[in-house]
Amino acid sequence: MIFNRLHIVIGLIVCALSVNAQNEIDALNLSREEVTGSARTIAMGGAFTALGGDFSAIEINPAGLGVLRSNEFSITPAYHTNISNSTYYGQETIDSKSNFNLGSIGIVGVKNLNKVGKWRSSSVAFGMNRSLSFHRAYTFSAQDVPSSLIDSYQNTLIQNGLGPEDLDVTNAPYGFDIFLAWQNFLLDYPIFESDSVFYNATGVMPIDQTYSVEKSGSKRETFLAFGGNYDDKLYIGGSIRFSRINFTNDYIIDENINPSDTTTTLNEYSFRFNENISGLGAGINLGLIYRPTDQLRVGASFKTPTINSLNIEYESENTAIFEDFDPFYTQSPSIGDYDFRLTSPLQASFGVAYVFGKFGLLSADAEYVNYTGIRMQGISDGYNFSSEEDAIQTFLTPTVNLKFGGEFRLTQLVSLRAGYAIFGNPYNTSADNLGGFNLYSLGIGYRTEDFFIDGSYQLKFSENKEYIYDPSLVEAGTTTFTDHRISITFGYKF
Repeated sequence: MIFNRLHIVIGLIVCALSVNAQNEIDALNLSREEVTGSARTIAMGGAFTALGGDFSAIEINPAGLGVLRSNEFSITPAYHTNISNSTYYGQETIDSKSNFNLGSIGIVGVKNLNKVGKWRSSSVAFGMNRSLSFHRAYTFSAQDVPSSLIDSYQNTLIQNGLGPEDLDVTNAPYGFDIFLAWQNFLLDYPIFESDSVFYNATGVMPIDQTYSVEKSGSKRETFLAFGGNYDDKLYIGGSIRFSRINFTNDYIIDENINPSDTTTTLNEYSFRFNENISGLGAGINLGLIYRPTDQLRVGASFKTPTINSLNIEYESENTAIFEDFDPFYTQSPSIGDYDFRLTSPLQASFGVAYVFGKFGLLSADAEYVNYTGIRMQGISDGYNFSSEEDAIQTFLTPTVNLKFGGEFRLTQLVSLRAGYAIFGNPYNTSADNLGGFNLYSLGIGYRTEDFFIDGSYQLKFSENKEYIYDPSLVEAGTTTFTDHRISITFGYKF
């Protein structure tokens, strides 16, 4: 595959082997969100734009802070497991990755203002929500694959007019992938008359191939929010949020050569790439909730783009095993390092909720996300990312996410909850990719005047389609992901 300057420099390489418009894919993956946080918010599908009254709902609509009546502290530990089922050349592989994490933590302070006209209360909140998890692992594995990653390397060099003499120098190009293969004799000067420009040590196809990917990290949002309650009719709020991204991507390609192939002495080789993206961002949330009647509530919120300053560090290595030789091992000549700016898309939400007295409630949200508004800018060198932003306009599209939730009060203290959310596909019809997902959730809550305990279970289904190198040489691998998330919120009122 092509590791051109842009792929390496900007560091937005969630799967750096693809020759498709990968940069906008990575910018998208770093900009997305899902329904996480407190157990009650998760259980009701995140449909809280018109409701409020829950700590993680403050991040959805800060006006919900005005609905709270008392001071409270809450914390939400969670367990998350991701199971993947991948298909590559008709052969299936199952993989998984699990972790414990902190879904949310925060404190709310409420001041009674009954003596100041119709303003009933003012509130302030400070805390953290985990807005996205990057944890997943998947594997493509198949026998009799009709091409090799080295074929893609060779094509890249020839298409760019480069020959062996261009790699046999100090500071050779493609230092994080193709140069490593050259150093390990996977590519070499022509040996046979049939060799065009390079000798390719992978021999005669087909070969056995395995592509293993492991991702980890999360996106967390820490916020300081303010809210007010006017006459128990209008609730307003705003917050300043600080986003922290920490994303690690590690993948390995292993290829085993047919032992009956007499055109090469290569037995097997592997290529490994590791990257870490981390940094901080900031943005603003604004919102309101209005109660035209005691039962009906409508809400709206606006989330400005988050401006993130990010850093990527990356390195790679190649190991080749030839018959009758000790293994050849070559690392990238340095640890790559680059700073860049990523501006996430704006979001706007509208919600409606109906409260059935003391029996329960129903809620629904529509969330608009303009993914074509994603922007990138180089900090290290001022690169303007014009071609990547052109790809964003070409392949991405605004989406509408739908969220539904319900709560039924079983007794005065116990409530049952359920939710469903549909996150639209951010890729348009020009893109050969999948990006939408569905969420299903259930929950239960126990609340007294002094404390509360909420529990939730969330099930997420999503799909991914990926070429591990040049699509003209290899079929796409497809993966179905199933995520299970269990969260428990402990809260104390004071």
